[in-house]
Order: sequence, then structure tokens, then C-alpha cells
Amino acid sequence: MFYTSVYLSLSPDDRADRPPRFIVKFKTLVKRFKEFLKEKGLDEGEFKGVYEDFDKIEDFLSNPKNLESEEGIPVRGIAIFSNGSEGYWEVVQLPYVIRNSLVVDVEPYKRGILAVETEFGKNLVVDFGKKHFYVYMVEPYSLRTLAETPDFTQWAERPATFKYAAGNIPAYRTTGTKNFEMLKMEEESRVAKFVANEIFEIYKRERFDNLFLSSSDRKLIPMVVSYLHTYVKHTYRGELNLSHPTNKNEVYNVLLDKIAQMDREEENRLAARFEEMLAIEMAVKGLQPAIDMALLGNVETLIVDVDFSKEGFICHPSGYYGVFGECPSASDRVVLTPDITNKLIEHVLSLGGRVEMANTDRLRNAISGTVGAILRWKIEAKV
Repeated sequence: MFYTSVYLSLSPDDRADRPPRFIVKFKTLVKRFKEFLKEKGLDEGEFKGVYEDFDKIEDFLSNPKNLESEEGIPVRGIAIFSNGSEGYWEVVQLPYVIRNSLVVDVEPYKRGILAVETEFGKNLVVDFGKKHFYVYMVEPYSLRTLAETPDFTQWAERPATFKYAAGNIPAYRTTGTKNFEMLKMEEESRVAKFVANEIFEIYKRERFDNLFLSSSDRKLIPMVVSYLHTYVKHTYRGELNLSHPTNKNEVYNVLLDKIAQMDREEENRLAARFEEMLAIEMAVKGLQPAIDMALLGNVETLIVDVDFSKEGFICHPSGYYGVFGECPSASDRVVLTPDITNKLIEHVLSLGGRVEMANTDRLRNAISGTVGAILRWKIEAKV
């Protein structure tokens, strides 16, 4: 009895073509799997239920309504798990997927969902100006509005007098004697302090992983950052460019675009780190070396070229897998797969490791278009 697990990207580009790119990708994955069975001389009759699952999944993907969120937020990825013979069917809409993949195995591959949920985390988005203040908590499956103040005129009010200390004697002077720039700076400072304080109050009530700021007056953003409490400052990730007024759909889409941009920037830093670690034998390159290290629980960060795949085998129930070799136990059931990389990814994630897909040329070249792994500890060569 086999489970079919499918992860597909549903980005705007994937949806734009006719037929949609994600449908073409799914059909390509299915065709490749069927060709793999024939090449290996495997009994297709044993996979009759899997073929039926393929048809059911394709029908589901062909209905646009199935790819929309009931929460009204964008869906840029989907995970589908099916085993018709067991009456099992599950669909999870995601903000994105780690990798387009199709896995047929004796158990569903769900680790990719947890990886996206963990990586995406809880994101506080604050959109503000001198008179408005909106706060959104964005999570993988929801967007909640925590504050909605479209016209906060108090921020624009200027006190009639300002108090200054002159020795031990308070001195007062009217706003008329202050120049316009001083008034403007004090107003901006009040706004920035207010926003920073409100963010800290939210953090005390509900911890978040990432903070993003958007403002109609962008020069206020660094001021807010400077006033952020120490506990909150480390969560700040960058600026968003939201229109005002905005809406739930825009907030989610702009955040996803920002995360994708940050991921591309991180790839360049990761390439440099991988090369440094490879030079001191704290990283390995190639699929089988990466699998060997993963089986030892020694992969801190796995890097996979987005277009790389390789045939392999999986042993059940021992959990051993590889490109070549044999199962450690004669009683193990061997399942052949057209892409063992998916099993490697799931294994690394199950051990708390990090997985990064190489999309940029710099990172793809660093791992020679295959797989690379940064290690948790150095493996000493045997004498």
C-alpha cells in the first residue's frame, strides 16, 4: 500500500500560463515516475492504486476553486497526500513549498509542511504614518489585524508650549519661537516612539519571530528601529512597501515577495560559507557523501540544486537509504524511487537540520549543480 505525496509551487508565475505551469510540472513528475517503473522492470499492477491517486490529484488541481484559501489570503504552494486504497486524502495550502516533488512511498512525506511552517514563522507587519497605524500578524495559514487606526490625529497635534530645564528652574517658551524643522523633528520622534512602544507591548502579549515595517514616510522607519526595545530589535527583518490604504491580500503578497528576496540574498552568503567550510573539511559535496553524513545525523545545512535529482532506494523499516548499496537487514522492504533527494531532504529536516534550495548561480556553482552539506562536526579521517 503506497502513499502519494505531492508538493507544488503555485506562485503567480506558475498560475499565469495556459495550461498552468504547476499542472505541467505535475504531469512531468508523473510521467517520470511511470517511466522509472518501466526502466526498473517493476510490476505496474502493484502501483494501480497510485495511478488512481495521480488521476484524483490532477482532477483536484484542475479546479481553480480548490487552490483558493477560505481565509482570503494568497496560496503559493500546496501539499497533497493520497492513498485511495486506505481512503486517505489530505490537502494543505501553503505560502510556498521547498521544492516541487512527487514521492511514492509506504508513508506520506509530511516533513516539508513543518519545514515551511517553521521557516515562515509568525510575522508582525506594522504599517504606519503620522496619522495611521495598522498592525497585522501573518502566519502560514492566517492573517489577523491586531490594530487598525486609519486616522490617529493625536499624532499630528502639537502642544502649545514646550518645557525645558534651565538649571533647577523650569523655563517655558511658546511654539511660535520654534522653527518649523524643530517642530517636524519632534513630531516624527513622537510618532516613532509611539510605534516602537506599541510593538513592544504586542511582543509582550504575543511573541513573534519576524518584524517588518512599512511607512508612508520611509525616513520614519530607521527612527522606529532605533527606539525598538532590545528584546524586539533582533526580530527586525526589513522594510515593506505597502500602499495606503492596503488590504489583507496585498500585505500577504508583499510579505511573500520580501521573504523570497531575502532568501536570494541569503543564498550568496550561504555560498561563501559553504566554500569556507568545504576548505576546512566541515562540508561535503555530492549526493552520496551528503546522505552518508545525514545518516550519521551530521548535517547542519543541506543545500540542493533546484533542478537536481537522482535515483535511489529506501529501506523499511530500518530507514536506511542511498544511491547504491544494500539494506542493512534482509527483512527490510526495498522501495525504489526516481528521486532519492526527497528522502534526504525529509531526513535532514526530521533531525532539525536546515534545507536550502539553490536557485542563484553562485550557490548552484558552489555545490556543482548537485548537493552540498555543511556539517555539525568534523569527521576525522581513518588511519
